[in-house]
Amino acid sequence: MSDKTTALEHDIALSKTLRPGGDHYRAYVGPPTQYDFMGATQFRLLTSLGLREEHHVVDIGCGSLRTGRYILNYLMPGRYTGVEPNPWLWQHAIEHELGADLIRLKSPRFLTEDDFQLADVAAGSINYIVAQSIYSHTGKDALLTSLKAAARSLTPDGQYLFTIVTPDNKGAQNMAAGADSVGWIYPKCVTFTAGEVADVCATAGLHVQQLPWYHPRQTWFRATLRADLAMSAQMMTDLGTGKPLFDDRFHD
Repeated sequence: MSDKTTALEHDIALSKTLRPGGDHYRAYVGPPTQYDFMGATQFRLLTSLGLREEHHVVDIGCGSLRTGRYILNYLMPGRYTGVEPNPWLWQHAIEHELGADLIRLKSPRFLTEDDFQLADVAAGSINYIVAQSIYSHTGKDALLTSLKAAARSLTPDGQYLFTIVTPDNKGAQNMAAGADSVGWIYPKCVTFTAGEVADVCATAGLHVQQLPWYHPRQTWFRATLRADLAMSAQMMTDLGTGKPLFDDRFHD
């Protein structure tokens, strides 16, 4: 380590040599070489779809605050709730990168929950819920439980943004069908068709649309309580794909 390289930079560089799921708060949650982008792209999607500093956000599977770090800095105090059954992930992120001062200023809430119930989230209180690469590891029963909890928690004009591995995503041909799976099946992955997602959302009382927003391995969906909040074709065009430019890591 050179004199100009900080201990944090050295630790981040080391994390990028680990495999996804490795014993490091950055590697445990996914490809560590994409850690920065995967956090930033979720935040960009949220703000593109209307997230503003006064809103309340629930981050399901917040992990090591890969996205939460951006949301926390953006929101006014007391607006962020992270849900994570492995608290060491966000604890290590705070200790090594975010710092206690940010937590003191922003007053986030963290829930150690693994049953998808959002039991400690008040009904009708949340403007935005985000769940990235959660339902890639759940059977249909857990997916429905989580969607019902999200529907209960959203404000009338709230939005739920989540990813699904669909059969046309890269590597999906080697995965089991989520409709035939039960419970939480991490680290294995499952797929759902867009039609299956729509059916489960309808059962949960949600109206869903597939988004064109870029994800290197999964597909983004947007769900709302009200059908009249559906995005038009022009809105989809205005949203764009969010695909990163000038970065060979994301070129197929």
